[in-house]
Amino acid sequence: MWGMNEVDPFKGLGRALAQLRERAGYATQTEASDALKIDKGQLSRWENENPRPGLENLGRALAGYGATVADLAAALGEAVRPKAEDQGPTDEELIRELAEAIRRVEGRQAETEGRVERIERDLGRDAR
Repeated sequence: MWGMNEVDPFKGLGRALAQLRERAGYATQTEASDALKIDKGQLSRWENENPRPGLENLGRALAGYGATVADLAAALGEAVRPKAEDQGPTDEELIRELAEAIRRVEGRQAETEGRVERIERDLGRDAR
């Protein structure tokens, strides 16, 4: 449906709908489905994006949640924005980890050089 370089403008629709449902005061899908007269299974599938709601049902859900298209757009933006814990390590953390890795490599290198020197000494003694 979407080309390789095209971005799906409705990515995160399910999470956005769940967010709008909760903002409307419906803590559960059951509460919302009862109030909106929408099958709970259907509402669950929409929030899981399998399948996504059609335009008419999307409008029905927005109206039931007291939300506008602008609210949906804002929720879509929040739904696809990475959470702080998903953003990975900071630059400072990466630099610290890199410095520790370099120290470990240098330590192993020094150990290896020490072993090589001992082997060479031992070989020199045996050659005499």
